[in-house]
Amino acid sequence: MEIKSAKVGSLCNFEVLNLLNELKFTRKNNVRSGSQLATVVYEASQYLQHLNIGQNEVQVRNLLKELSSFPVRLTYNEKLMIVNTLPRTSLELSLLINGYDDRLTEEQIHDLLGIISRTSPEPI
Repeated sequence: MEIKSAKVGSLCNFEVLNLLNELKFTRKNNVRSGSQLATVVYEASQYLQHLNIGQNEVQVRNLLKELSSFPVRLTYNEKLMIVNTLPRTSLELSLLINGYDDRLTEEQIHDLLGIISRTSPEPI
C-alpha cells in the first residue's frame, strides 16, 4: 500500500484495522518480531479487532450510504463517530451529533437509531 497524499481525511476504525493487517503481511519479512513497530501494529490490531467484532466492509459501506441519504445532513466527522461507536441509544447519539436537540426530531432520532441497528452487527 502506498500513501499518495498525507492528511487527506480521517479513517474509521475498520479501515485502520485493514491497513494494519496489510502492514503486518507486507512487512512480515522486514520487521523483526521484537521491534517497536511490530509491537505497535500488534497492540493496535488487537484493540481494533475487539472494537470491531462482527463488523465487515459491507456493513460499513451500507451504514455510510444510509447516513448519506439521511434527511438531516450529518458532517463527515459525525458519520465517522457513528461508524466507530455504533450508538444504540439516543443518549449515545446525542454525544456524537452537534446541535442534537436543534437538528433532530424524535422521529429522526428513532430513524437514525434504526439505520444503525439495521446496518451493523448486534452488540455483544
